[in-house]
Amino acid sequence: MEPQCQFYVVRKKRLCRMTVRPGNQYCGEHNPLPKDDLCKDDSRIPCPNDPKHTCYVRRLQKHLSICNARPLDDPDYIVRNVNCPPDSGTCWRRPLTQYTRSQIQHVIDKINCLYKVGRLQISEHVEVNIENAPEMAIHNAVLEEFTTVGRTESSLRHLRQASSILHLVEAEGLVKEGTCYVELGAGKGQLSVFAAEAWCGEGDGSSVMLVERAALRHKRDNRLRAGAAHRLRADLAHLVLGRTPAVRDSRATVALAKHLCGVATDYALRCVVGAGDETRAAGLVMATCCHHRCELSAYVGELQELGISDEEFNIMLGVVSWATCGHGRSRRYRGETDVTDTSNDLNDSESDESSETEVNHEQRVTEEESKERKCSKPSAGLAVGGRAEVGRRAKAVVDWGRVMYLRRRGWRARLCHFVPRHVSLENVCIVATALHSDGGTK
Repeated sequence: MEPQCQFYVVRKKRLCRMTVRPGNQYCGEHNPLPKDDLCKDDSRIPCPNDPKHTCYVRRLQKHLSICNARPLDDPDYIVRNVNCPPDSGTCWRRPLTQYTRSQIQHVIDKINCLYKVGRLQISEHVEVNIENAPEMAIHNAVLEEFTTVGRTESSLRHLRQASSILHLVEAEGLVKEGTCYVELGAGKGQLSVFAAEAWCGEGDGSSVMLVERAALRHKRDNRLRAGAAHRLRADLAHLVLGRTPAVRDSRATVALAKHLCGVATDYALRCVVGAGDETRAAGLVMATCCHHRCELSAYVGELQELGISDEEFNIMLGVVSWATCGHGRSRRYRGETDVTDTSNDLNDSESDESSETEVNHEQRVTEEESKERKCSKPSAGLAVGGRAEVGRRAKAVVDWGRVMYLRRRGWRARLCHFVPRHVSLENVCIVATALHSDGGTK
């Protein structure tokens, strides 16, 4: 057995799992920094390409030449900021603590009004436009993994979500020969594996394409049939989907996403819809999450049409985190006090099986908890349960703006609770079909 790093990760309550060189006690990330200037060349600094990891100062140039996060020459399907409008800088984001109680309450009233009553006409309010997906058996493509002995509850929740997304795609009539199923924010590729098993049989010309900006280890690509799967390393802000070889060679394109984070959902919608007929887009099923990481400049919804100003939208982006933050206690505090909270456990379970790495997701949850603690003062004016409900409604309003964006561009779009809340607190997805597309619904 290879020697293991002896650094204790307090947050995870275990030792670091990285291996170490013979004779060393710690891995490169956790090796103690030198105490004097005599060894300063052995110190580590955040990598200029990606500060999530570090490198030795004396080996910086070599590291930059082989770093997985190094800039690469752009292929023709990468156009810088093609899906990312320039930030006008006219309304900067501020934390909720810098707003008065009356300002926050005014936005809450607007959220409740849009959710319950609507703005343009009674049929357009958000609440009646969120459907509940019918409860169905686990999809055949997922069943083998789902019934594997020893599966954790966290893993089973991810599999239930993947199964529901597959059922929604089939219910929309989007499974056809010659289709390219594009998973945006694919991460390690779990959803793509199931999509390939379900819909990409030999001889039907269908394929899957995985799009992910990070260089991840332990991907599931080896389970995908050669020739029927393609992985692109690309940021959705810069991706021209219609120029990718897999999409060019297909008859139709269907976009999939499981918990696409914040502003990435807006990039993805522009990527799929904004290119027009070039992508031959037939439909999409995108589960959204992390609405607090949306950006005013990139949001696809028409705020004025919803009666929301730029400043009010920024307040909404603070309010949305109330939906998933529970009591605002850190996980360490909950563990020390033996407090069991189902809603928080569900939120923490969105781990490395989702579209992001485990580290990124836990940082995201911690950020949401921090936001909620700041806003749990009496100035928020609501109890924990009331804040959670307002947060859920705010998320729905943000997603409703995205549905309106799709409808204005000739798509039939709706919101759907694709799993119950006890499976995932982030249980809303956008389901849409392109009425004008040869590959879509007529």
